[in-house]
Amino acid sequence: MNNKTILYQKYKFEDFILDDSFVNFAVNNNKADSEKWEKWISTTPKNKDIAVKAKMLISQLRFKKQELSNDFVRDEWLKLSKRLLLKDISSPRNKKTVFRKNIWQYAAAASILILFASAIYYFTSTVKNDDFNDYHELIVKKGEVKNTLLPDGTVVFINSDSKLKYDSNFGKKRREVFLEGEAWFDVKHDKKKPFIVHTQENDITVLGTSFNVYAYPSENTFRTSLERGKISVSHSDIETVKLKENQTYLLTKNSLKPEICESENIQSYSSWKEGETVFRNQPFSEILRNLERTHNVAFNLLNKEVGSIKFTGNFSTKDNISTILEVIKLPMAFEYVIVNDTITIK
Repeated sequence: MNNKTILYQKYKFEDFILDDSFVNFAVNNNKADSEKWEKWISTTPKNKDIAVKAKMLISQLRFKKQELSNDFVRDEWLKLSKRLLLKDISSPRNKKTVFRKNIWQYAAAASILILFASAIYYFTSTVKNDDFNDYHELIVKKGEVKNTLLPDGTVVFINSDSKLKYDSNFGKKRREVFLEGEAWFDVKHDKKKPFIVHTQENDITVLGTSFNVYAYPSENTFRTSLERGKISVSHSDIETVKLKENQTYLLTKNSLKPEICESENIQSYSSWKEGETVFRNQPFSEILRNLERTHNVAFNLLNKEVGSIKFTGNFSTKDNISTILEVIKLPMAFEYVIVNDTITIK
């Protein structure tokens, strides 16, 4: 057993969240770090439960974003530790750069301080083990679609290149999931426990309904379409919006004006779970990003002029990528070359 392994076994909650490699592991940002910590956790150290809880907190915090200064983080840390009368907690002065870059840059100042103060108090107090445990993470690779049944009976279809997380105690006291990518939900009704979908930009609250959420962090738009029931969409800078059936909430990132659209065929937004790919007056550059996920390929768009041209059409996810491109190129002037899994648009 090496010195680092012994050191990790002495880690407390605050040590984990200030460790650069552990943060990379928690947000799946580095393969080597992930493999290292997964191997360490598999050895069942005495402080495994603390590590799992720290990972859960880091994972939740990364959904909010706003960078804070080093001095601000350090000063607030000292204030919080003093206010909560925490013992054996040192100032993160030496590790402040790691902390800022990997956690605090994703959080708004007011909300993150409240959350972090609560978390420190929670994890350093006497807490029952069943109050907050491990969490489940469903990762869907490019070119795949998966469905799952949550513990409360909610049905979820998860689109390609997406990730869904939820607490292992989901449904006991609360029903909350964290989504990166696209998913369709058919939520089991429970008036006492609203179902909440957290995304990087918005939170969606429901009681019992079916709806589609499009929330890829790399995309410039957030969209949710309501098929049945009612949902409310909240954003930190925008008043909460309530949607009715057959309505779609569309928000361009960095914009404060969401667009609410009526649709006669609202199910078309979730047609991907049935194996269809539907494009509705979408720019070619956006279509290529979608095809990268559904067909697990990479595009190199050299012909910038066709990138902004819009296209409408329906395809099956089983259609060969060449077949799809041949149809799309009919109204456009471009050529393409396929080399292995890379496609160059000329």
